[in-house]
Amino acid sequence: MPINRWKSDAIGITAYVFEESETTLRQSGLVPEWVGYPPECPGAGIAVPAHHSFPNYLKLLRLQSGRLRLVIDARAVLRGDTSYQRLLCNLLADTQLSLVKGEAV
Repeated sequence: MPINRWKSDAIGITAYVFEESETTLRQSGLVPEWVGYPPECPGAGIAVPAHHSFPNYLKLLRLQSGRLRLVIDARAVLRGDTSYQRLLCNLLADTQLSLVKGEAV
């Protein structure tokens, strides 16, 4: 679960912030396998700007505790959340909902 949400008008994204162990982040699937993790020293970090093979911003920072802070584009997280995607699809498919039918609120 994210501990915070962050919005950057400068790079035009909303990002989620997670603080977890390196093992937990590796197992989560949020960080692509080809992304390196920062060294064990506190304050070390890496940033992966969005590009064609990974269209989402990502930053990892090693905390004093040894855990990692992950800041990642919210779109990358939501794409992997199949329960949320299913809920959204079901809501949009329900023609009885006023907002979907275009009725005035």
